[in-house]
Amino acid sequence: MSTALRYVYHVALARRGEARVLLLPSPDGWRLPGFGGSERRFWQDVAHVNRGLREHFGAEALTLRCLALDYRRDQELVSTVYAAVLRDASWALPPGARWVGRAELAGLPLATEAHRAPLSEWFAWYGSAPQTRLRAPWYLPGWHEDALAWAAERLGDAGLAPTGPAEQLRAWQRSTILRLPTVAGAAYLKAVPPIFGHEPALTAALAAAHPTSFPRVIAFDPDRGWLLMRELPGPLLNAQRDDVAIWERALASFAELQIASVARVPQLRALGVPERPLEALAARLGPLLGAMAAATPASPAGLTPEERGQLRALGPRLQAMAAELAAFGLPAALEHGDFWAGQVVVGAEGFGFLDWSDSSIAHPFFSLLLFLVEIEDYFPRVPGVRERLRDAYLAPWAAAGFGDDLVRAFELAQPLAALHHALAYHTRVLPNLEVQWELELMLPFYLKMAVRVGR
Repeated sequence: MSTALRYVYHVALARRGEARVLLLPSPDGWRLPGFGGSERRFWQDVAHVNRGLREHFGAEALTLRCLALDYRRDQELVSTVYAAVLRDASWALPPGARWVGRAELAGLPLATEAHRAPLSEWFAWYGSAPQTRLRAPWYLPGWHEDALAWAAERLGDAGLAPTGPAEQLRAWQRSTILRLPTVAGAAYLKAVPPIFGHEPALTAALAAAHPTSFPRVIAFDPDRGWLLMRELPGPLLNAQRDDVAIWERALASFAELQIASVARVPQLRALGVPERPLEALAARLGPLLGAMAAATPASPAGLTPEERGQLRALGPRLQAMAAELAAFGLPAALEHGDFWAGQVVVGAEGFGFLDWSDSSIAHPFFSLLLFLVEIEDYFPRVPGVRERLRDAYLAPWAAAGFGDDLVRAFELAQPLAALHHALAYHTRVLPNLEVQWELELMLPFYLKMAVRVGR
């Protein structure tokens, strides 16, 4: 019988503007402040880190970024190291604690030697590395104060007085998210980097066209990638595991949204939504499949030699599939890019759709790859659940007159969808990230997916 995973969080806590971190004494050497938990969390989520520092050490802090993530299979342990800065300069140090800089660290014994490398990287990055155009601004102290001041002013303009302090929810290079409680419910401030800079304006346009299907936008700043929006109330679809019919209706609603977007492609283009047409994908398959070195980082999650061979062998077939899919003549539409059940809100007035950072103007059927690839795990006792949900998604397309053999078109699109996403990471996302490890495994993930669904 497997043991439940344990989680432990370590924090490189610094004072603002100082390239030193707090270390605590222990019988085994100096250690970072830390605490444990049993609840599974995404490493990008940081609310629990701030809360743990407050509860265990009385420190009010802001988490900047994740420094390291380590899964120790033999111990059933996930160990994560974060970097944070104090919000209160007058905070009293725990007994025996000391602030340690880069030079001092080299001569100190650490209780966890594995922490030395991420701490050294942190000192180099935070203390002396030059500011680059790729650096996520929310990874540095000072950004949050500016962003929250902007949000407070916009909330005031909208008559939404705050009822408590902002809560930091997520921090990684793709985005940061802050929750702001108001008299009319929660508002959320999301910031994205330039590679996803179309999301704020796109979300505002979609919310105007489909008011019940998107969060109500309070304000946005396209130049800074800031999006301030009201909460879209309702449970997420991935929590609705007792009724497949709800999932069928959700996918039909999503298809209707995509169908409506076909006529709005010029507007989407003007909003800066990137275009990734099927013809361009077919032309770039060869270079992508030849770029195997980028898909094999030093990780068990990289492609194996066998998988690399399978992918190369699959190349001619994928080219033929792209040509056959193009012959269906289905129009380009708004493709979500990261569509799964956790991005769908089951609301009182219908279904809401979140997180359009990865969206593009592309083949619409590419959107359902992640949604359906492991759907049997959600409904293990429902025979043919994938086909049932696929058909629910395709029904609005058929009703709108987009063809007869849409099932064939859909199945052709799935391995090509994996390459569509892989190409986006290879050419757009990864080259625009400063801290590569955060997302470098997405490329082999999607290439493996192409092998899996393309057989």
